[in-house]
Amino acid sequence: MLDEEGGNMAAVFATLYHTREDTLDLDRAVASAFGGARLEVPPPGQFAEFALVFPEFPQRPFLPRELSDGQMRFLALAAALLSYRRPPFIALNEPETSLYPDMLPALADMIVSASRDSQIWIATHSERLAAAVQERCGVRPRRVVRKNGATSIDGVRLTGSVDGEDE
Repeated sequence: MLDEEGGNMAAVFATLYHTREDTLDLDRAVASAFGGARLEVPPPGQFAEFALVFPEFPQRPFLPRELSDGQMRFLALAAALLSYRRPPFIALNEPETSLYPDMLPALADMIVSASRDSQIWIATHSERLAAAVQERCGVRPRRVVRKNGATSIDGVRLTGSVDGEDE
């Protein structure tokens, strides 16, 4: 599981690649987000490592220190959402921050994949991400509304019941 600082991201990837041998969702997300790129995760020695290999530079693995903030943020989200042991609840606060817009469909795919066994709560300003998640799993996004100094969630009553759901 990814720790709160993200310092064990390489270990999460190494566990998926070399222990679990379960990388289908991760490989698909990386290829989708990075134009056909792939993660290179060598068997861990004293430390786990990873690099990103782009199709334009197949002989040149890019180490984490060479990647942009958006690329690293996407990989950290991948490690959190696709890790072997996920927590029962994952809160994502503006996960689109620093991501290139073309990465949002792959992020939505990872969110939906993680939602199979974790409850996911997303706070986002990205209508594109909200629409992509809705398209993939059918959950309707809710807007936070501020009116007359009060903040509420559109479609949610003060009692906590949600419009359109059985009471």
